[in-house]
Amino acid sequence: MNKARRITRGRGRRPYRRYLGRLKTSAFRTGVDRGGTDESELADATIGAAHLRHRSVRSEAIEDYSVYSIHLSPESITSSKIASQSVDLEHLSFNPVQGMPDRPLMQQFGNMPFMFPEGVDAMEIAVSLEAPYSDGNYVMVVSCSDPGFQAGVRARNELQAMVGITRTEGNPLAAGWLSWIAIGGK
Repeated sequence: MNKARRITRGRGRRPYRRYLGRLKTSAFRTGVDRGGTDESELADATIGAAHLRHRSVRSEAIEDYSVYSIHLSPESITSSKIASQSVDLEHLSFNPVQGMPDRPLMQQFGNMPFMFPEGVDAMEIAVSLEAPYSDGNYVMVVSCSDPGFQAGVRARNELQAMVGITRTEGNPLAAGWLSWIAIGGK
């Protein structure tokens, strides 16, 4: 039982008045009273929220452009409620990878360890892509964890790229990490 009911229960009164002011005697008034036709209408402020049944107001009863952002609860709009192609670049707070408007892009990245065998100063590593590109015309940038190594893309296809790594003369290191990023059409 809420506090308002408890307070009024002891006095034997209802916690609210059924009708306010001049509407106390009649909930209906006719259009004739206001100079109109003889159609019966509900008087202003006759029906309140307490009189409505749960789910009795449907979308047809809501006037167009009457719901504003203040009426939405936080996190009420999820990705399932957003129409496809409705969010453009001007709506984003970050700058995504951009390409040609009619060709969707995919970005992949990763890193992998490498180790030179004894007496070898050049080697090739195959970088496998997690998702295939539409063709071999994607851009791939590679770098190594130490400036004593140099890396470059030798060949690429839809599923993988071959990266060549060379060790500079006099470099005592034999192992390092290869980092890569690839961007291209899906």
